[in-house]
Amino acid sequence: MASLQAKLPAITLLSDLGLATATAWGLHAPGAEEPNPGTFVVDRSGAITWRRLADTRGDWPTYAEVAAALH
Repeated sequence: MASLQAKLPAITLLSDLGLATATAWGLHAPGAEEPNPGTFVVDRSGAITWRRLADTRGDWPTYAEVAAALH
């Protein structure tokens, strides 16, 4: 995460080691070892302005999709 953050200084990347956020946002099913993938754009006020939820690993949005969500 640190190396990716260094490449993207204008974007704040966060980790959720205890899965508290993943659970609160509906990404972690009780009993599952890992949360489902999800990508969120959160504005400065804390509102989720865009999200993409996935059912499988590797089902991530494209850079173009995320870039469009930032504008």
